[in-house]
Amino acid sequence: MPLPIIALALTAFALGTAELVPNGLLPVISDDLGVSVSLAGWVTTSFALGAMIGGPVVAAATLRLPRKPLVIGLALVFLVANAVTALSGSLLVVSVSRALAGAMLGGFLGTAITIASGLVAPSRRAMAIAVVFTGFTVSNVIGVPIGNVVGRAAGWEASFWVVSALAALGILAMWLLLPRAAADSDASADRGFAVLRKGALWTTFLAIALGYGGLFVVYTYIAPYLTSVTGVSAGSVTWLLLLFGAGLIAGNALGGRYADRSVTRTVVVILALLIVGLLALWALGSVLPAVLVLLVVLGGAGFGMVPPLQSYVLNVAGTASALVSALAAASFNSGVALGSAIGGLVLDRTTHYPVLAVAGALMTALGLLAFLLTHRHHSSRHKAHAAGRVTASV
Repeated sequence: MPLPIIALALTAFALGTAELVPNGLLPVISDDLGVSVSLAGWVTTSFALGAMIGGPVVAAATLRLPRKPLVIGLALVFLVANAVTALSGSLLVVSVSRALAGAMLGGFLGTAITIASGLVAPSRRAMAIAVVFTGFTVSNVIGVPIGNVVGRAAGWEASFWVVSALAALGILAMWLLLPRAAADSDASADRGFAVLRKGALWTTFLAIALGYGGLFVVYTYIAPYLTSVTGVSAGSVTWLLLLFGAGLIAGNALGGRYADRSVTRTVVVILALLIVGLLALWALGSVLPAVLVLLVVLGGAGFGMVPPLQSYVLNVAGTASALVSALAAASFNSGVALGSAIGGLVLDRTTHYPVLAVAGALMTALGLLAFLLTHRHHSSRHKAHAAGRVTASV
């Protein structure tokens, strides 16, 4: 991969660390801000809402801005938002600054994917997207644990200073390495708005939210799942989740590699693998050796679907628009929110944690069905248009 794509991945690493680092520090944050743990959860929720809603808005508002200054500017605003979070002693200010940081994440990913796609041949596009997202996924394995260690040792604010420092490194790398061509504005800006009229695009977004969200029906509650069903100690959960992290890194890389050969086949195989993995967790959740393997499988399948689905969205759109990419990223965030909500509803009705795995499998199965129907419809329309062009030329 070209060095500019590595620079984008480094910045994505900083943004990914910021999203999830507060999760392990909520008790510390709640004590310091003088609020309950549930209210402190807004530190995470506001970021997700910012990425889901603000990301596409930022992308739409900045389509005609030069791309290189744009990604650097978004990262700068993100850095400032994190500094405000670290300096504030108010939950309201923290929540607002976190929502702003989330919006910058959504806008950055859309633009970064567009830049990365333009730096490689079309046959390497999915792998380029995978490299950008590798920075985002590796942050869950390296950045978040380091941020939690720093936050517990030096105060939760210190973890956000670490994120700000990582963002500064990413900004420097992008400034030095992104080529002049990346300074051009999005030439497909007008087309980016026009393609939003395609029904296949919106059903693909639906497939993303359902397919990806099925994982988070379980993963949001994975700590109590492992302690109550598998029977491991609370202290062992962190180490077990490293297996999940190893799976997501491998899955992201493999998903990008195989998607360059066949996007559709890769999506179908990965979604089917996630369904099987969730059902296996339901059946074998009390068997520790099986759970160790399944954590790798779930991480690999869950995050392995990101590059091929992002690439498929661009194929359906017919243009590498930052707005389309941002909407796809928002669909993944919607899946996280929807999966977490469904998991919570399931637990409100039953305390039997294995039911979460069944609910997650059903949700992902709906995502697979939506994808297959979308692909069938899109393929038939594409063939019809191709036949029409041939007839017209004759």
